Amino acid sequence: MKSDTPKAHFKGLNSLRFFAALFVVIGHIPLNQASLGLPHPSYGALFFRGARAVSFFFTLSGFLITYLLLEERRRTGTVDVRSFYMRRVLRIWPLYFAVIFAGLFFYNALLPAAGVPYRVEYSLPLAVLLYTCFLPNLMNSLYTVGGILNPSWSIGVEEQFYLFWAPAMKRARERLPVLCWTVFVVFLAVSWLTYFDVFGRGVWKSFAVQLQFHFMAAGGLCAWWLHRHRGRFLALPVFASRAVQIVFFLFLADYYISNFAHWRGLAEEDVQLILYPWLIVNVAANPRNVLRVENRAFDYLGTISYGIYMLHMIAVYGTSAFFKATGWWRSPLWLYCVLFYTMVFGATFLLSHLSYRFLESPFLRLKDRRFSALPSSPHGA
Repeated sequence: MKSDTPKAHFKGLNSLRFFAALFVVIGHIPLNQASLGLPHPSYGALFFRGARAVSFFFTLSGFLITYLLLEERRRTGTVDVRSFYMRRVLRIWPLYFAVIFAGLFFYNALLPAAGVPYRVEYSLPLAVLLYTCFLPNLMNSLYTVGGILNPSWSIGVEEQFYLFWAPAMKRARERLPVLCWTVFVVFLAVSWLTYFDVFGRGVWKSFAVQLQFHFMAAGGLCAWWLHRHRGRFLALPVFASRAVQIVFFLFLADYYISNFAHWRGLAEEDVQLILYPWLIVNVAANPRNVLRVENRAFDYLGTISYGIYMLHMIAVYGTSAFFKATGWWRSPLWLYCVLFYTMVFGATFLLSHLSYRFLESPFLRLKDRRFSALPSSPHGA
């Protein structure tokens, strides 16, 4: 018997989460190495795609959250905004606040106690206030906060977006595409204006650059098309034609690995706004998909990708300190790279596994048991 239970989990998207997190880690390693005077081989585009991988996270988040809310409305006739907020709290807050506490303690107490020079530019009460109000993107714009705290900016951007997204979806109903297009156009315009320094080159430009709501809106728009017009949507040549899929995948691979096409400026962002939604829909729902990324290892690493993203700088700091203290960086370059990256990834995966099992999972079980509107809601949403 065919169940009418809505599909709440898409195979393959956890793997995409993992690859995005991986590029973030790869992008941050040479920055820390350079700051400590360690060798930092960074040839090729893959060492400079961390920030762009975060834009992918935004697109994926917008797609998943919007699709799940559309399914909830289809099944129940409405969107339970309170339960949505509680799901966000239980999914995001425990690790977010653990990292914020650890980062503030590290820079404001541990480093001074250890006699390590590090300039803290902000007052601790102001930092606590901004992080508690989920304004880490403003904190990042005002001050240099340090690598442990830096990744939190994107969590703030997401929480600011979803503060209004669920209530807006509840009221928009059939006008959801208009809402998506409006958010997309407005914040794409903001992005273009920052490129031309309309907001100056200081704090306001830094803050505006981080407001990537147009990526989440692009994901939401694809979720609506897939949910409401699945057959027609997947019949488009970008999904139906294997040749077109291969061309799109080659563009994506070039952008992340080799950059032969030399995407720059506005064109760089525009190509992401095309390729990211395509990749997500293709992997999640296209029966003709030529790109198979799901396997058990990638699926689990995607499941713990929130921890990978939030905790990897602790592993990078520890590995860099070890190599600086031992002099292992004087090994042959290839051996140094193998050892360094192996230690960073090993420590990151271990920290993320422990975080998922002992910190995040109890809250996730409560989320699924008490506030989940759909069965098998993906923990990444």
